[in-house]
Amino acid sequence: MKKLIAALLLLAPACAVAGGFDFTGKLDLYGGQYFFGSQSGAFNGYGILDAQLAKSYSSSSGFFVSARSVYTGFKQVNELAGGGTLFQQSLDSSLGGKWIRRYEGGYSLKPRVAVKNQLFRETKDEKWGKGLYDFMRYDGGLTLERKTRWGLSTPWTWQLSWDAYYTRYTRFKSLASQYGQELAAPNPGKRVLDTLTNQFSYESEMDLPNFKKLDVLLAVAMIDYQDQKIVDSEGRYKAKRSDYYQSLNVAMYKRYNDIDFLGGIRPLLGTGVTLANLISNQNHLDTDPARLKFVKSYYDYSEVRLAPSAQFTFIGPGLVTRLSYEFAVRGYAERLTQKGDGAYTSKNLAQYSSSFTADATYPVARSLDVKLQGTWANSSSNNRYEQVYRYNYNSSSYFAGMEWRF
Repeated sequence: MKKLIAALLLLAPACAVAGGFDFTGKLDLYGGQYFFGSQSGAFNGYGILDAQLAKSYSSSSGFFVSARSVYTGFKQVNELAGGGTLFQQSLDSSLGGKWIRRYEGGYSLKPRVAVKNQLFRETKDEKWGKGLYDFMRYDGGLTLERKTRWGLSTPWTWQLSWDAYYTRYTRFKSLASQYGQELAAPNPGKRVLDTLTNQFSYESEMDLPNFKKLDVLLAVAMIDYQDQKIVDSEGRYKAKRSDYYQSLNVAMYKRYNDIDFLGGIRPLLGTGVTLANLISNQNHLDTDPARLKFVKSYYDYSEVRLAPSAQFTFIGPGLVTRLSYEFAVRGYAERLTQKGDGAYTSKNLAQYSSSFTADATYPVARSLDVKLQGTWANSSSNNRYEQVYRYNYNSSSYFAGMEWRF
């Protein structure tokens, strides 16, 4: 993956000159520090590389190739396999291609393929490519888009999309599958995290009067686990796990009149609301003799997210500042809370999370910006047992760096 992205970046400028291709992208490099609870990480780096290569064959057809790589050098919390896991470093690389064919009436058809590789290091001495949660994702999809108008004066773009992607955790294998036969124990499966997902989505974008914008995204995903079996109340494994995830996001933005102060300030305010839920046929059996417990539909939850934001553009110097906040409540349908010693209660588990981000961008040259960013996040719940999953924590970070657009 890294070699493919490197080859694209090296050959793309030459192709652009020789064949009339458009080559664009940006490189963000930051230095900063991350804090998790009472622990502070060492000063480290954070980088994002985006590159796009486009070619138009006519006014109605063309293709688009994109590459992206993100390196995170500090500790972070990642939600992998339904659990919060702390990682030392990560490297996320992806490469994709999309063909665009336009038709009369504002319609476009966009088939695409992509591959993604994500690597994690849990300790400083762990080698890249040896992480337990490293995975590859292979993606293919098709989008039908139409650009039209709602009424006479409201531009409206909507998309219907289908995506299918296979995620394979290259090194994760269940220990029970390796030793189950020797111990005459049931086999839960070997590659219990590998999934095949089919996702259908509808996306709408409307530019309303008075500098307003409305975005709507509805997505439904059917997730089939390739080798994870369902556990029953007697500890037996039978049919394979399958999940059903759906979400609806509605966001409204409004640009207000410029404020006559410091050479002019242009405010843009917005808010977004997300409703989501997960339905799974997987259960949970706690086999600890001290608290033997079977929980049906262990992963089922409903979630609500509220995300207001504000952006202020200082027209004279070109300074852009952004403030965003997100608050989320997740309630599990069947998962019970546990006390600090692991004993179960009669209450269902609820998790509350919030985050605040502030960043500023200032242009120092035509294609070069200085960037500052600070984040704070907190997660809390009514659950006190955290030997398997971390429900209660807070984290923060600060970064400073440059963005180069090419």
